[in-house]
Parts: sequence; C-alpha cells; structure tokens
Amino acid sequence: MIAHTSGETAPASRRRQTAAQRAVLSVLDSSEHFRSAQQLYRQLRQHPTHQFGLTTVYRVLRTLVEDKIAEIQRAEDGELLYRIRTTNEHRHYLLCRQCGRAEAFTSTPIEDQTRQLSRTFDYTDVTHHVDLYGVCPRCRDT
Repeated sequence: MIAHTSGETAPASRRRQTAAQRAVLSVLDSSEHFRSAQQLYRQLRQHPTHQFGLTTVYRVLRTLVEDKIAEIQRAEDGELLYRIRTTNEHRHYLLCRQCGRAEAFTSTPIEDQTRQLSRTFDYTDVTHHVDLYGVCPRCRDT
C-alpha cells in the first residue's frame, strides 16, 4: 500500500517510531478501509506481542495524524476513523457505514465556493468537511 513503513526515508521532523507505532502502522497498512481506534485495538490484541492499551493506540493515532502518515474521517455517528494517508491532496469521501470502505472524490464547485466565501469574508486558514455515507455494493450484496 504505502511505502512509508518499509525503507522510505522519513523527514527530519518525523519522530522516531516506537514499538506501539510500528504495531499500529502494521495494522493500518493491512487495509485501505477507515477503522476506529477500538477496531484497531481489537486487531492489535490478537497478536500476543502487541499488548498495548487503548490509550496508547489513541496517542499513536494522534501522532500519526500530526505527522501526516494517517488521515482521519468522521463516521456518521461522529466517531473518528483512521487509515494510512494515501495522498496529500484534499479529498472528500463517500464512506461505507458498514465496512469503512471509502471512495475519494473532489468537488470543484465546493472547492470554488469555499475559496469564494473565504475571499468575500476575508477569512484565512479555512477548512471544510463534506462527508457522504452509504452502503457499498460488497456490503449490500452480503
């Protein structure tokens, strides 16, 4: 999936990876789907060498997001979901509410409207979220 875990040279600003970070990255790298911290924690607990607490998993995820290694998507119920960052581009997602599969898209009209509103009202550092949820064909057919 992503080369960051195997041999890619990390930027100088990147922190040294801990055993917990390596374990969480390994689990995140196993799927492109967004998953909750609790789901990741349950997966980690299946490996006898990965005995980290849920608090550690949350801390590692926060660090991975800060370092732009992982990305966040909010679930329909507001829970934060995580996955390995696949691009630095700004994208929105159509997210399967059952399995976490995500289809990325960019909406030029929304991006243009955001820029226009920012200029009109003289706002800087503007962010926005467009979240779409549904059931993917794989989950619908099972």
